[in-house]
Amino acid sequence: MTLKNKSILITGAASGIGKACAELFAREGASLVLADRDEAALQALSASLRNQAPSVQSMAFDVGDSSQCRALMDFTLAQHGRIDALIHSAGICLACPLLEMTDEQWRETLRVNLDGSFFITREAAKAMVAQQSGTMVLLTSDRGLYGSQAYAHYAASKGGMIALTKSLALSLGKYGITVNGLNPGMTDTPLARDAISHLWDEKMALDVLGSANLPEQAAQTLLYLAGVGASFTTGQILGTRLRHGQ
Repeated sequence: MTLKNKSILITGAASGIGKACAELFAREGASLVLADRDEAALQALSASLRNQAPSVQSMAFDVGDSSQCRALMDFTLAQHGRIDALIHSAGICLACPLLEMTDEQWRETLRVNLDGSFFITREAAKAMVAQQSGTMVLLTSDRGLYGSQAYAHYAASKGGMIALTKSLALSLGKYGITVNGLNPGMTDTPLARDAISHLWDEKMALDVLGSANLPEQAAQTLLYLAGVGASFTTGQILGTRLRHGQ
């Protein structure tokens, strides 16, 4: 088992892809720290996994707050003494046409998705540089490559995350640290359902396979990136799906 006794921090762990990762990685023998803003869901998930993983700890946090990201990393290191992998899945996606978007909607999306990615990877990088090893995987999006009519703020934040991922890989490789991103494509998560429930069938028609990914399928790709692929894959943005018209 490639993750046995590895210390792994998963953000956005209470639902969707983050939750699927937590469940899969627990079965693979990893020691987990799970983080999310939804404290009740986080505690329920942690309790359900404690009989499977060597250690499961949790902490509620706001990824867009740099001091809370620092506290989360301190907590992770206090629990396990090191961090072998960061799976960064925390993020938001709220539909809003560009011409109706307020300053607050723009800033909140960038605060959580892009600022938060910088804050948490900066803290992970400090710990991994000290131990001269580690890997990070960020949940990016193909909207960061192709843009979006209804989600300009989301697309901009994910485009920034893609650039950040590549920059981290360039900066940290000399310390034995790898950094990659995953564009999971349309995935059947609460976040996606809430954002585009009225357009779900239309979006499925644009997918070349005619259906959404399952969170468990994305988790399998993340398992590769955090496990076997962590030693030699870096600076890459993996994508799982095409859409008609791309």
